[in-house]
Amino acid sequence: MKVSRQAGSCGIAMLLVALVVVGCATTQRASSEQRLQARAAYERGLSHLRDKQLTPALTAFQEAITLDDQEPLYHNTVGLIFLQLRQPNLALERFREATTLDSNHAEAHLNTGIALAEMTRWDEAVPAYRRAIALPTLNAPHIAYQNMGLALYHLKRYREAEEALRFALSLEPKLEVAYYNLGLVFVAENRRDEARLAFRQTRALAPESAFGQAALERLRALGEGG
Repeated sequence: MKVSRQAGSCGIAMLLVALVVVGCATTQRASSEQRLQARAAYERGLSHLRDKQLTPALTAFQEAITLDDQEPLYHNTVGLIFLQLRQPNLALERFREATTLDSNHAEAHLNTGIALAEMTRWDEAVPAYRRAIALPTLNAPHIAYQNMGLALYHLKRYREAEEALRFALSLEPKLEVAYYNLGLVFVAENRRDEARLAFRQTRALAPESAFGQAALERLRALGEGG
């Protein structure tokens, strides 16, 4: 589970949190020994990931898929690595494989939306986020609502974007990226006073973050300092 990296969003921040669950289909089930070997490869990949070693992590996760491609967790995790490596097209393939194998894999639906957003395919990202939100197993729905708000903003569906972003903030009041994106929506609708308030809130929550700094520039553009 991650926040989309597109302008007005949060970066790849929650990689380990998103490594969730479920299964995958092939013509032949992996043996018990293969499943154990796959799990060992997956755990090795997590160890590399904790050490911020993306290439050996990816190799280990792909080994897990080779040994047991009936586990959507492995496909979803490889997709997350591809997102980290700025290869959203490859990430999308893995996420779609996971959702094909388990249509109720909430995190993979969310990550599908993120990969599509990374490719600025906003109109396709929105239904992927909606699918994730509809599933009760989604770990962090505020992320899905915030990302959907951003996608709707890019589609110029401003009222829907505002609704999604406000709901994200109702779930996580300190989500500065949602305030920043809400400010963008207000600017687009020429609601300048509300935009200033949203950017000020972004600054109040995280003045030194990328969004805090971007909010400062937005405030200056709106005729206001620091």
